[in-house]
Amino acid sequence: MKYSTMLLALASLMATSAQAQHTSMVSAGDPEGLVKALDDAGYDPVLGTDQGGDPKITMAFGGREGVILFYGCDKSAKDNCDAIQFNVGFDRAKPWTAEEAIKLSTQFRFAATSLDDDGDPFIRWDVITGDGIPRKVFLRSVLAFTNLVADAEQIVFADE
Repeated sequence: MKYSTMLLALASLMATSAQAQHTSMVSAGDPEGLVKALDDAGYDPVLGTDQGGDPKITMAFGGREGVILFYGCDKSAKDNCDAIQFNVGFDRAKPWTAEEAIKLSTQFRFAATSLDDDGDPFIRWDVITGDGIPRKVFLRSVLAFTNLVADAEQIVFADE
């Protein structure tokens, strides 16, 4: 094989490898890519926008409706976001206290819990994607959050 042919073959291999690596990455800067990854994994995501015009994905986490919110977006263009947040709320008949919310947050490693004005708990989980994270890592985070929602639901509704 000639030297120039070898270089051409090597360049082609590197380009293919870079392209494969790029397609296996997802980021908040590419909401459609996140939707595709979720769709391919069997979720039923719907891409839309929040009240501020930033991207938002609505989907179920373990049978409970939630959203993926986008942060760090360009303020005027509403794109180039660098982080996402999984967010699920629980509508309780009896309001929760701040102490109960804090206790829930301490039980789950990455989760933050807050209460709305009615005392209903919301669980959030932030993921910084920057220029991209491996698709497998993203989907693993989605699954972990889905499992967390199922576990938290048992605690949130234990006294109702």
